[in-house]
Amino acid sequence: MADNNNCPKCKKSIAAKEAAATSIGCSGEDCRRRFHRTCVNIDDAVFEAIQKNPMISFHCDECKNQSPRAFAAKLHTIEEKVNKVCNGVNQIQGRMYQQYFQFGNQPLQALGAAAAAGGVAGAGGLGGGLDGKKHPQQNNLIVVGNNCNSDRLQVVCDYGRWVQVGKFATNTSEEDVIDHLAEELKINKNLVKCTKLVKNDANLSQLSYCKFKISIPDYRFNELFNEAIWPSGVMVSPFTPRSQLNQNRL
Repeated sequence: MADNNNCPKCKKSIAAKEAAATSIGCSGEDCRRRFHRTCVNIDDAVFEAIQKNPMISFHCDECKNQSPRAFAAKLHTIEEKVNKVCNGVNQIQGRMYQQYFQFGNQPLQALGAAAAAGGVAGAGGLGGGLDGKKHPQQNNLIVVGNNCNSDRLQVVCDYGRWVQVGKFATNTSEEDVIDHLAEELKINKNLVKCTKLVKNDANLSQLSYCKFKISIPDYRFNELFNEAIWPSGVMVSPFTPRSQLNQNRL
């Protein structure tokens, strides 16, 4: 077994007292070996840049020349971790929806008073009411479905808000936008409403761009304002119908 204190290039030892100044460590996830700076052609200027900038790192030749199969395995591991994080976010989001639908229609003053009076359920499942008396706690748990892979059941959702999205090439279709959102949001295509904002008699060849108005169910509407789901340069804003604009001017 090779000595961990030896430089993998020259096989000579790296003095512990001078290691910080005369050697550099590989940033490879499964490597972490240290090399003499002179053995890997790291001069003072490059070494100083690496020390000062966390975005710059050193990787040895072995790590840089990893096989595509090893690289693919690492990507697969990262993808699994990302999926776990996404699942955790979805679970947290589901709990937030439950709390919203459970308490959303109650006045804030009532909720605050209930909390001050000991509204959180204690032993025996009793909570303090506004009248100071203890009442059995009701189970008002509401679950919002989030399975985008099932379309066997016809679902009726609430659509109360729209966004305006642009600018897109004029040959972009409503189906293109729906497919994009279905993939990015992991949502059933049938739950995405999209309308191209052009006049019926418009000549698309004479337009430089086009916009769309889009809506998804209210319980996921705010996800449309996540810049990470849109291509670079796309602008997203609340959509206001022309009739409402005219009323506001009056």
